[in-house]
Amino acid sequence: MVAESKIKKTSEEIKNAILNSLKEGPKTITEISEFINSNWITVEEYLKKLKEEREVVEIVSSPKMKVYRRMDDLAFYGLPFSKEIREDTFALLCLIAKMWRENNGKNPPRTILQKVAVEFVEEFRNDFRCPILNFHYGKTLALRYDQKFENECKKLKITQEQKKSLLGLIEEYKDWSSSEAKEKQYKKEGMEFYKTKEELLDLFSSDKDEEITRKILELSVYYPSELSETYELFDKFEYCSINILNINKKDMKKEYIQKLKEIFSLVWDVITTNAFFHEAEKYIEEDRKELFNYIKNNTMNSKISNVSPILEDLKSEIDSLPLENINLETSDKSKELLNRLLNGL
Repeated sequence: MVAESKIKKTSEEIKNAILNSLKEGPKTITEISEFINSNWITVEEYLKKLKEEREVVEIVSSPKMKVYRRMDDLAFYGLPFSKEIREDTFALLCLIAKMWRENNGKNPPRTILQKVAVEFVEEFRNDFRCPILNFHYGKTLALRYDQKFENECKKLKITQEQKKSLLGLIEEYKDWSSSEAKEKQYKKEGMEFYKTKEELLDLFSSDKDEEITRKILELSVYYPSELSETYELFDKFEYCSINILNINKKDMKKEYIQKLKEIFSLVWDVITTNAFFHEAEKYIEEDRKELFNYIKNNTMNSKISNVSPILEDLKSEIDSLPLENINLETSDKSKELLNRLLNGL
């Protein structure tokens, strides 16, 4: 990393130098100072101005350390991926977007761009430093695409075989909706958790209570065992769901199912954020692990604290319902369904 030359800089030059230093990811004030060859006090002063102008975000503030990232950082959650991962991943996204424009006259939708990128990297996994991570809508790369940075990305060299493959993927996906692109990915081995979630969302709008129960139980079977941080939330959601689906009064049940669907979206967001951080950690260099863990813990604690009281309130409501409003026999049916699912997998 080459530091900026130590010359007298204008206010705008200092701001631009700070923003340029943060293109490689979040940094401490000390790291920024070294990068732009300015003293700590000056950097801190201009970081405050950049915060007010919504150009940077302070993501760590402690007596020991202050860390900042750009507001438009392309890495999801501003994670401190290496320069190589950032450059290669964004270069690939830019290449796909450029080839898509040349063939279709416009940029690809964000979800479809990520699905094409993931499928391409999976085919040529050893040739690119582009992590594939689980996130809200399935597998994705570690960065998002933003055309305004396209002129700054490095040129990615690909072979004729790779170009042919990429053109084939662009042709295949060009008329697809984002839902169709997700559906294709969810059919692959290892994506059962996501596929079941989509099926559950479709069923929420139906009156097929037993099928909804089955899907929720199936989702619990496919729940990733490594995501222990969010299992308690999911378990509570499952408990509320089974009881709600066994309410005898039709109008009451309908009202609760709508609430359940809304809460499920929140729970899913927390679970898949947990999945993203779990996958991302293996690509973070050792000297950036402390920062990674701070971002992870801060994000997860915030999301869990937002959802947990909502679920707890719902559970309290369900537990306070008169017993005659809930068909207790169905708990045995649910256990039987779960046993069938486990035996069938």
